[in-house]
Amino acid sequence: MIRVESWGIAASVVGPGVVGRAWLGAPRGGAVDLPAFELANRLLGNPVGALAFETSGNTTLRVEQAAMVVIAGAVAEVTVRDGPPVGWGAPVVLPAGAMLRVGRLLDGARAYVGVRGGVEVVDGDVLRLGADPASPATIEAAPRAATCHVLRVFPGPRIDWFVDDAWQQLVGAPFTVTTTSRVGTRLRGPHLGRHRRGELPSEGLVEGAVQVPPDGQPIVMLADHPTTGGYPVIAVVHPDDLTHAAQAAPGAAVRFVPARQQ
Repeated sequence: MIRVESWGIAASVVGPGVVGRAWLGAPRGGAVDLPAFELANRLLGNPVGALAFETSGNTTLRVEQAAMVVIAGAVAEVTVRDGPPVGWGAPVVLPAGAMLRVGRLLDGARAYVGVRGGVEVVDGDVLRLGADPASPATIEAAPRAATCHVLRVFPGPRIDWFVDDAWQQLVGAPFTVTTTSRVGTRLRGPHLGRHRRGELPSEGLVEGAVQVPPDGQPIVMLADHPTTGGYPVIAVVHPDDLTHAAQAAPGAAVRFVPARQQ
C-alpha cells in the first residue's frame, strides 16, 4: 500500500488518457506530459498504461510495503526519509515505511512518480500497488533531454481572423508563461490583433491548439482542454512538442517557430 500524506500542488493519479472522445465532449485527459509518464513506466518495466502520480510539487508519499519508484518529467527537490536517495530517471526500491517527498520543482512544471506495478486508488489517500509486471526494470539511469521551450506550430484554422502581421509576431518574438494548468498554458507577449471583431461560433478544439482571446494573448491547450471553444485558433502545436508545452513553468520564455510541412 501507498499512503498519500500530502497531495501538494495539482497532484493526482493519472494514466495515459483516452483518445477519441471529443464527440462526447471529453478531451484525452490523463498525464499532461505523456512522454514523461510513458518514460517512467518504461524505466520500471511497467505496461504503458500503468497509473502513476503527477505533481507540481510538495507531494509526500509513504510506502507501507517495499516498492520500486522512479521520478520522471520535471526535476524536483526530492527527499527520502528512512530510505535510499531517489534521483531523476533511476528506479530505486524504497523499504516499507519510507517517506518520499517531491518538493519544489527546479526545472519543469510537472513531475511523475512511477511505481512498479502501477497504483490503484483504494480509498481517498490510500492506494494499492498493482501486480508486478514480471518484466525487468532498467538498471541504469536514463539521460534527461535538455529543457526546450521552442514549440513548432502549424497555421491554425482561423488565421484569417487575425491582422496581417499576427503570424509573424507569433513566430518572431518570445512569450512568457503566466500560468499553467491541466487545461492549458497562458502566455504573455506581443498583442495578436484581430481584424474580425465578431463572435466566432464554438467549434472543435484539439490538444495543442493556440487560442487567442480578446486580450490578444495566446493560450496553448493541454490534456484537459475544452473540446469546443469560441476563441479563434491562430496555430496548432506540433504533437511532438506538446511535452515542451506541458513542462513550461510560469516565468519560462517560450518561442514558436513554423513547423515544416511534411
